[in-house]
Amino acid sequence: MLLWGRRAERQRGHPSTPGSLRAFTYDYRSVHLFILGPTGKTGRLLTAQALARGHAITAFGRTPVTDGALPAASCVVGSPMDADRLAAAMPMHDAVLSVLGTRRLGATSVLVDSAHAIIAAMQRARVRRLIVMSSSLVDAGGGWLTRALSKTLLRHTTDDQRAMEQLVVHSPCEWTVVRPARLNDHERTGRYAASVTRPATDMVVSRGDVADLMLDTAERGTYIKEIVWVRGVRS
Repeated sequence: MLLWGRRAERQRGHPSTPGSLRAFTYDYRSVHLFILGPTGKTGRLLTAQALARGHAITAFGRTPVTDGALPAASCVVGSPMDADRLAAAMPMHDAVLSVLGTRRLGATSVLVDSAHAIIAAMQRARVRRLIVMSSSLVDAGGGWLTRALSKTLLRHTTDDQRAMEQLVVHSPCEWTVVRPARLNDHERTGRYAASVTRPATDMVVSRGDVADLMLDTAERGTYIKEIVWVRGVRS
């Protein structure tokens, strides 16, 4: 259960519309987050933003976080497919945030195998909140480029993401699946829109903005058992 402390933040309107830029304050307390994939492009931004917001972090990955700017992160080295290792490190966390990915274009089951282990570990550690990053590739109704990539160059990645999503949404967790549009490597801009219905466009969104949405979702307890599309918006 989250209790809120004061923090200035941009106000968002309805989840399907871009947020206004009018500032407001809300109350929150520091939460303890378990981050999977902290050394990836999105993971580094997610970890840095979480620490900047004052949260306690456990960064779990195959390699340690070596960025000297992240001294408050507790690093645990291990495989995300190792349920025992995950379960040993996971107790006493408020939420698990996964930004795992794969660099392979060939057949892979990294995401779905990791999801199996993560869900099993969460049940053993009695952690309920799970927020995972997927992508708009799994959306059959996406734009023509997304559909083309999901059936050709990125078909194996798409299959793995789709299998992961199915496992997550049928799990007993309090899950949220985040489906960003095409990603760029920029930091947070604050110019993005989130929606629980498929958007009409899939404008490129920054990794920093995806991280921002995931942290807002963890802090506020929103989008529980919902799939959320996130895309960039014009200034």
